[in-house]
Amino acid sequence: MGQFGNQPDFGTQAISLVPQGDPDAGYDTGFFINPPCALYVGTGGDILVNVVGGDLNDNTFDGQSTLFKNVQSGTFMPVMVSYVWADFAGDPVTTASDIVGLY
Repeated sequence: MGQFGNQPDFGTQAISLVPQGDPDAGYDTGFFINPPCALYVGTGGDILVNVVGGDLNDNTFDGQSTLFKNVQSGTFMPVMVSYVWADFAGDPVTTASDIVGLY
């Protein structure tokens, strides 16, 4: 959306994102998004995502992901993301739900 590539300033397509994972599986799980999109969070909580371009602090979970804490219900996140994590290192990290990807 906006100034990312040739996208318009408004969403023209949407997809429901359900990051599902099993912390007991022994590996990190989530939802890969290609092409990257902005997010709408229907039910609030924390959300761990990979922001296109990475995390400049390089001090988060894996140096690439960013944790948005306490995202309120009904929030539009104008951030281009390529991955929404369900769990990381066996710990659930995304507690928000009803997430919609906007293109």
